[in-house]
Amino acid sequence: MLGGIAITGGRLEAFDFRFSMGPLSPEELLDSATSPPGRYVWEVARRTLARVPGADAVVVSNPLLASRGARLADLLQGGDTLRCPAVLTDAETFPVAYVLPRALFDQGLGRFLCLLSANRAATDAQLLSQLTGQIVPRRQTPLKPLAPLPKITAQGYILGDNLAAWQAQCADAVRLIRSRADWRDLPFAAHHPGHAGDVLFFSLASRLVPPERLAFRAQVVCRTYLDIFRDCGNRLDPIVLDIPPVSRTGNVSDGRYYLDSLARIDPQVRAGTFMVYCRFSKSYSRTPFNLLDQARFALGDPVATLDDTLYGWAAAARLPLGHSRCARPPAPLRVLMQLSGGWPLKAYPARPARVLVQALARLGCAVTVLDAPADLVAAGATPATAGSTDRLAALIRDHHVVLSVDSFPLHFASQVLGHPTVAVFGPTFPGNSDAPRRLGYRVPPPALPCGPCGGYKACPLDEGPECHNHPPPADLVAAILEVAAEAYGGAVLQRGDAA
Repeated sequence: MLGGIAITGGRLEAFDFRFSMGPLSPEELLDSATSPPGRYVWEVARRTLARVPGADAVVVSNPLLASRGARLADLLQGGDTLRCPAVLTDAETFPVAYVLPRALFDQGLGRFLCLLSANRAATDAQLLSQLTGQIVPRRQTPLKPLAPLPKITAQGYILGDNLAAWQAQCADAVRLIRSRADWRDLPFAAHHPGHAGDVLFFSLASRLVPPERLAFRAQVVCRTYLDIFRDCGNRLDPIVLDIPPVSRTGNVSDGRYYLDSLARIDPQVRAGTFMVYCRFSKSYSRTPFNLLDQARFALGDPVATLDDTLYGWAAAARLPLGHSRCARPPAPLRVLMQLSGGWPLKAYPARPARVLVQALARLGCAVTVLDAPADLVAAGATPATAGSTDRLAALIRDHHVVLSVDSFPLHFASQVLGHPTVAVFGPTFPGNSDAPRRLGYRVPPPALPCGPCGGYKACPLDEGPECHNHPPPADLVAAILEVAAEAYGGAVLQRGDAA
């Protein structure tokens, strides 16, 4: 629960906002794993001022705490805690809430709240001092010290190295404002170099956020994925990072990667850009919303109703979907597969993969598998490699249907190209990263009710290296044939070609 209070002439009005589990009622916020805590300070302040347009000031609870508006109001009773602006703290130095003047938002400076550390009161007070032109005090509340902090908060925030990353972005912003008279006009950059799929979702999101709501003008992207950034039509300017992407092994945290990467960004770029850490502040599987909507929220779009979400846009025909088809004759049916994902449990298990390839081959299909292991080649698959988005796009267009686990080729085929696609989800939640449902797109149901499990290297149930929740081969064959019939019409198999 995130509390917000409107202060009007000494009168307090308290409101509660909670992270939505789907409906997005007026009291709910879209839960975005790629938004730093400060993004929610901005959003709750914006929503509170919308409720009380004549308010003189707003008070917003720290998103790392589960504080209701009424609890905040209790903390504000008596003393000088109502003085504005201010950072309210526990009995020591942890920020509990922010007292923010109305003028901050009237002057269009709300986006700067994205830069708050949300864990170091002194640094946050310095940032607010620079934004308001006033000395912003820290005022202790009766709350007992909150340290030591948990690894994961009640609101789902992952702490650890993320705390240092948020501190660094705030401290850097303070130094930048102090050094530049034109700081109000400097661009914001989303530091989200990510993995291939992450870059794709942020790129698509940048195209969907209305210009008046887009708080960013640039995005940090690894050179490895610069082709994805460009080929997906990103509206932001790239700030190229010449280091490898963050490891999938988990040996280096996202927060540590952010801190280490800053030294590798051109000093002149850093001297004129506000960097906002937009890697995962939470586990994205905790939220029911698509990663594209989560990225849109991170970039400044309120995404306030279900009509504003990916599926709402698609239903209203506002989503610019691609429409790609294979130009070859529909027989033999050509199927392109990606069976390995970003981490071990996403991979389609070896034994059912062989059954799937053999079944399609006996039906007369031509099966191509990206980075195919030897056993799938022996089962009848043709191996292929896609080292760039150009090469991948050519492969996709040369096949009638794409079948892929939850990985970049799936999202590129279904959301960028709009090609006939079958999406395969095992340990991850389809709603987080699938495409809008349409003809020529299928998401076969999982085999078991245990997903999304959050597993990474091993199954949480049997500790084995494979996920048993992937749809069985028979369901995938049926989905491929259904999608092909929808996209190309008529009989897509020549039974005489079947083995």
